[in-house]
Amino acid sequence: MPTKKLQVNTISHQVYSIIKKAIVSGEYAPGFWLQEVELSKELGVSRSPVREALKQLSADGLVKEIPNKGTFVREFTQKEIIEIYEIRELLESYAILNLPKELTKEQQKKLTDYKKDFKKYHKEDDLDMYIEVDSKFHRFIIECCDNSILMELYRKVRNMNMLFRIFSLSTRERFDESQKEHSDIIDKLISGDYKGADRINKTHLTYAKDTALEHLLGECSKDDEDE
Repeated sequence: MPTKKLQVNTISHQVYSIIKKAIVSGEYAPGFWLQEVELSKELGVSRSPVREALKQLSADGLVKEIPNKGTFVREFTQKEIIEIYEIRELLESYAILNLPKELTKEQQKKLTDYKKDFKKYHKEDDLDMYIEVDSKFHRFIIECCDNSILMELYRKVRNMNMLFRIFSLSTRERFDESQKEHSDIIDKLISGDYKGADRINKTHLTYAKDTALEHLLGECSKDDEDE
C-alpha cells in the first residue's frame, strides 16, 4: 500500500479510494481486520479520515462494523451472492428495457468503444483491465436510462459485487464466454433490440453468478480439508 503522505484537501476521499482498491483487489481479503491505527500509520494520516473512510465503506456494503471488535472486510454467504446477482439482474433489466427508443450517436460510439476494449483486453489476457471495462460498461447502461434513483440503488449493489466479481471469470472458458456475451449485448443495444440485449444480459449474469458460487464452494471445500 502507498505510504506517501496525502494532500490534506482531498485526504478523506483518497483514504477511501485507497482502502477500497485494496479490498476490491483482494489485498485485504474477506474477514480482514481493518485497524484504524495501522491504516493511519501506513497512509501517514490521522485516524479521523481513516474512520470516515471506513464508515463510507460500511455504507457501501464493503466492510462490516462489529461493536467492541472492529471493522472487517465483509464476507458474503452463498445466499447473499445469489441475492446480489438477482438484484443486479432486476436493475439492469429495467434499465435496458427503459432506454430511449434510439440511442444518441455519442452513446452508440461509447458502446462501440467498450466492445473494442473488451476484445482488446480479452486478447491480451488482461483480466484486471477487462474487469474495469466490465464495471464501466454495466454502469453506462444504467446511466443511459437517466434515472438517478436507479443509479443510486445500482451503485451500492455493484460495490458489493466488486468483492467477488473476479471469481466470476475464474476459468478460461468463462472468460471467453463473457467476451462474446458482452459483444452480443452491445450489438443488440446499438441495433435497438433491447429485448434481445436484456435476454443475453440475463444469461450473462446467471453464468457469472454460477461461476462465482462454484469458486466460493471450492474455497469452502479447501478450508474443510485444511481443518
